[in-house]
Amino acid sequence: MTAPLAAQAVPHPQAPAPKTTAQVNAKLHDLAKSSEKLAEQLNQAHIDVRTAQRAAAQATRTAAAAQAQARTAQRLLATSLASQYKAASFSRTAALLASSSTDGYLQTIQSMNLLTQHQSAVSLTATKAIATSNAAAARAKAAVATAVEKRALIAKRQAELNQQVRKYKSLLATLTAAERAKYYNPVPQPSAAVVAQVVTRAVTQAAPLAAAAPAPQTAPAPARSASRGAGAAISEARAQLGKPYQWGGSGPGSFDCSGLTAWAWRAGGVSLPHNAAAQQGSGTPVGRSDLQPGDLVFFGSPAYHVGLYVGDGMMIHAPTTGDVVKMSSLSYMSEYSGAVRVG
Repeated sequence: MTAPLAAQAVPHPQAPAPKTTAQVNAKLHDLAKSSEKLAEQLNQAHIDVRTAQRAAAQATRTAAAAQAQARTAQRLLATSLASQYKAASFSRTAALLASSSTDGYLQTIQSMNLLTQHQSAVSLTATKAIATSNAAAARAKAAVATAVEKRALIAKRQAELNQQVRKYKSLLATLTAAERAKYYNPVPQPSAAVVAQVVTRAVTQAAPLAAAAPAPQTAPAPARSASRGAGAAISEARAQLGKPYQWGGSGPGSFDCSGLTAWAWRAGGVSLPHNAAAQQGSGTPVGRSDLQPGDLVFFGSPAYHVGLYVGDGMMIHAPTTGDVVKMSSLSYMSEYSGAVRVG
């Protein structure tokens, strides 16, 4: 809802600049969160534009087909009207005088009636075809207008995101290298050996669950781990560790959060939209206590961050600007909002 003009005219006082490292970190967290929300909105805007463009193209094709049908119907109507015109002077009286028998008269009258009926049917067909053509053309015009509107929204979201990222980077630059490292990794990152151990265990755990035949159940069974694609998705996510975060990044050189999970699960045979909230609607919801390797875990409502669960309370994710794809505890992010199982 739009705020009253008077309320909009009142300037908001500038928040005091953070002074201590703790204040800077808190502000960075806020900027990172708002930036990631804008990045996911931008990703959704790109999805909406592609959807609108496909709708516009389909509506245009439908309109062209309807216009062709209308032209055909109009030609048939013109031919029918010409035939009706030629027969117009041949009245029922003339038919009676020209007929040599009662049967001949009745056949002539029947032919005239059929001609009239045909003309009416052709006229109705032409009218419907023209109406269909007009409606299809209107839908095509609306679809194109929607696509243009979505593209304008992308430009707006892009500008907002760029502004947020500039603020974030400017504030980040006030920290020392050691403070920046502490900000990105408030707890020590797992070693390469630990990462390898977690991933190996996750891939091994996913494989038998994918291959096992379902046992008879007297009650609905809880959702199992994703299909055998989970192991491939986890392995692919691991291969991206250390690559930089980039909003809108979908690989192979850089990623944002939903770009990484979409890239990883593509290796597992599942196509996911490049948007965290949309991915949350792309699978079967699972409880936090039922998480299995390969599940997607989400943060925020609507979700603005997503990671790939790999077991042991850990996930692989692309956190924020200036950071890299890494393995973190689920507690690394606040606002846990659920998980889904895909595949």
